[in-house]
Amino acid sequence: MRERHIRWIRNAKVEDGVMHVLELDEDGKEKKRHEVAFKYSMMLPAFKGIDAVFGIEWLTNPRGFITIDAHQRNKAFPSVFAVGVCEAIPPVQATPVPTGTPKTGYMIESMVSATAHNIRSLLEGKDPTETATWNAVCLADFGDTGITFVALPQIPPRNVNWISEGKWVHLAKVAFEKYFLRKMRAGMTEPVFERLVMKALGITKLKKP
Repeated sequence: MRERHIRWIRNAKVEDGVMHVLELDEDGKEKKRHEVAFKYSMMLPAFKGIDAVFGIEWLTNPRGFITIDAHQRNKAFPSVFAVGVCEAIPPVQATPVPTGTPKTGYMIESMVSATAHNIRSLLEGKDPTETATWNAVCLADFGDTGITFVALPQIPPRNVNWISEGKWVHLAKVAFEKYFLRKMRAGMTEPVFERLVMKALGITKLKKP
């Protein structure tokens, strides 16, 4: 953002209707108020769970996300599993303005893999044993350039923390999108060569027993 002369404000609450910004200090107390002039803005409201499950005791957290154990399973309702955005993951650290933990594509794929195996175990009369790695592999496209990172696992502490940037990431993202759509249309969620390449790089979806 610095390279593109984009300014940012941290730890701020924004009121509805007009850009009156309330900035907070590290303790969450008011630091200053000011208005921000803009020609275009985009506001993302805080995520919350859907109304169908919101407020169900022992199923969701206060924001309506499904709480889970190590096997993607809710402790109070054993037949309920959760993956992806609907899943409750505690924040990495406390912040003046409450924030959640980001969930990326490969991380969610690992959740799905563990859940599928665990549901099969239940159908066979066994206990769930698989645990997702929550590893992250991401290509972030910025139009003319981009950033890629590998975080194993995504939530610290990490065993691998690698990042790179450049125009090649933009080109890689375009190529990956075409590859991803093609394999989805063909019904191949994880081709053998893809699994072998990821395994060779030490990137897996399930934790070893």
